[in-house]
Amino acid sequence: MSYVSIREFTPYDGKDAVLEPRLRRAISAMTKHGAASSLYKVIGGDRAGDYEVYNWYETVGAGARAMKGFSADPEMLAVQAERAADPIAQMRGPWLGRMLYNQQLGGERNISVHRDYAVERKDVPKMMEFVPGLQKICDSLDAELGVGVPLIAEDHQMMRVVYRLKDLEHWGDCMDALIANTDFASLIEKANEIGTLTQSRLLMKIS
Repeated sequence: MSYVSIREFTPYDGKDAVLEPRLRRAISAMTKHGAASSLYKVIGGDRAGDYEVYNWYETVGAGARAMKGFSADPEMLAVQAERAADPIAQMRGPWLGRMLYNQQLGGERNISVHRDYAVERKDVPKMMEFVPGLQKICDSLDAELGVGVPLIAEDHQMMRVVYRLKDLEHWGDCMDALIANTDFASLIEKANEIGTLTQSRLLMKIS
């Protein structure tokens, strides 16, 4: 099992060019203290234009120790001071998620697709029954699959299905294949009987 903390940033108009390097500095500080950090930009769908910072941990304790370390890091303190003096984005989070399933094939995976479902917590095991069939389809497409739920967050009805692809061309080819795949359509129909798809987004890794 692994855990991920997520910070979401909506840049103010015209502030992308200032926000992006500031976030790169922040993830550099986070990485120094044990967080496996990545920066993504939402390039389509829900919250298009937003930036998201991800920190991955093997345990909650490891995450707490990393956060304690980078919160006192001089570079992080400088970034926070700049944010206070010159706000350039609305920040939400961090919120903490728990990965119930997280396949990793290795190699560069620069594109992610998120599909967020509203699912009663008692129905999460039912949704997880679809993972083997979905994994079989993902294997045929060389796509990574992850499924997570909130651990500390505002919305505890959310269940996120994540697909990770190599690049935009790989994503496009996978979309074409999935649209024509009747097994995939059947799985989605069954999932929609248990939960409700509420948001979806396309993200590109930029650091």
